[in-house]
Amino acid sequence: MKRFALALAVVAALFAAACVSTPKAPASAELVVLHFNDYHGQLAADANGQGGIAAMAGYVASVRKANKNVLLLNAGDINTGSMVSDKNNALPDIEIFNQMSVDVMTVGNHEFDKAPEVMAAQIAASDFPWISANIRKGGAPAFLHYVVKTVGGLKVGIFGLTTSDTPVKAHPLKVAEYDFTDEIEAARETVRILRELEQVNVVIGLFHTGLGEGSGPTPSDKIAAAVPGIDLIVDGHSHTDMAEPVMSGGTPIVMAAYNARKVGKAVIAFADGKASLKSWEAVPMNLKDKDGKLIGAAVTPDAGTEALVKKYADEIKAAYAVQVATTSAAFDIGDRLVRKQETPLGNLVADSMIWKVRAMGIKADFAVTNGGGIRKSIPAGVVTRMNAYEVLPFGNTLAYFEMTGAKVMELFANVGKISPGNGGWANMSSDVRYTVDLSDKAVKDLTIGGKPVDMNKTYIVVTNDFLAVGGDGVYPVFGALKFKDTFLDMLEGFIEYMKQLPQPLTPATDGRAKLVP
Repeated sequence: MKRFALALAVVAALFAAACVSTPKAPASAELVVLHFNDYHGQLAADANGQGGIAAMAGYVASVRKANKNVLLLNAGDINTGSMVSDKNNALPDIEIFNQMSVDVMTVGNHEFDKAPEVMAAQIAASDFPWISANIRKGGAPAFLHYVVKTVGGLKVGIFGLTTSDTPVKAHPLKVAEYDFTDEIEAARETVRILRELEQVNVVIGLFHTGLGEGSGPTPSDKIAAAVPGIDLIVDGHSHTDMAEPVMSGGTPIVMAAYNARKVGKAVIAFADGKASLKSWEAVPMNLKDKDGKLIGAAVTPDAGTEALVKKYADEIKAAYAVQVATTSAAFDIGDRLVRKQETPLGNLVADSMIWKVRAMGIKADFAVTNGGGIRKSIPAGVVTRMNAYEVLPFGNTLAYFEMTGAKVMELFANVGKISPGNGGWANMSSDVRYTVDLSDKAVKDLTIGGKPVDMNKTYIVVTNDFLAVGGDGVYPVFGALKFKDTFLDMLEGFIEYMKQLPQPLTPATDGRAKLVP
């Protein structure tokens, strides 16, 4: 603990030049904190005009016009979600973040989706600091732990935390050089530095740890309960669509959905030497209800941002607006249903994996992929290469294991223990039939190829390279085995599979994975 505290004190001294101090705080003041999280490259609004960075930019500009004291915080995960963003390494997004005057961003697990040189280019392009107090590299802090901003005479300390299971949530090989330390310990020491050494008036935790379903191992409410002295936690990671702040240990926690669909607006009141949350709302970016009626007030998108997004989108569409299939209805994953249950899209992806490997002459028995790797729905009507990419944006390859019947049983024991909502949730090819008993956390009634598992047989099990190297951390059986990487592109196999199916594709499930409460 002493060594950790000393290291943080050194960091504080090194970056003191970036911290602006004031001799005395005002007797009373208000601070508006705008925030967004899990943006995932959503430059453009959807087909119904919902979301998009232009609406975000327009809303932020309107709040700045009406208020003097405004901070704009990004709670992480800017990468991976749209082809336009991904193919440009999120540099267009960062260009617009700069124009919006983002003050600071915490590092999300998806910041590690890219190669190290891409992350370095993203940081260099950012006019705002990237922060996290619990990531180290080569024994030294990998990022700034915190920043201090003076707004309206208030000295505001903002510190970052990143979910400590990033080494399995990101591709393990891309995170191998980093160490992720305990979130609570890092928070406790950083808050002490901000309060005692920096003597800030307001402490804001800018986290990417999550809350409830989809959170990391140390969710923000657990951190808040263990660490006093935080006035507001702005969180991300779990994509939680909050109606009101969650209170824990006297600290309000807020999050604003995901994919540029909402922007959070917190108003902090400072009086008598103390900061408190006066109000909070998650403002919808032109979202509509099931009847097409606008939810909340209309938000006017920023025209300059719209033009810039169109410029980048047109360049990508020219190359990727190639039809690969048609559908009779959308293959809709809703609120990340591929992490919770059998879905038509999860089935389609898993079936494409086994089809592609068998087409190459490998006599595979079944395929399994993780719901967290399936990122977007397929629309009704024409399906383009861009749509397919946005389903599978990670550039994974197909790999396979040779497993004894006993190891296959162990694999399905792993499957039974995965909680709904976890990114590792199993999506299986049609060769498999089974029931997950959620209360017992066990798989029952398992058949492969219509037969019970043969303990004397060797099975060939197809997966993706991310799971094969230990990604998501919920399939420990893979860690004890060697795999073979086919180097077949998972996305290309998916596209080829859709092309050869009778058109239009019709979304359906077949009962391969049943759930019992």
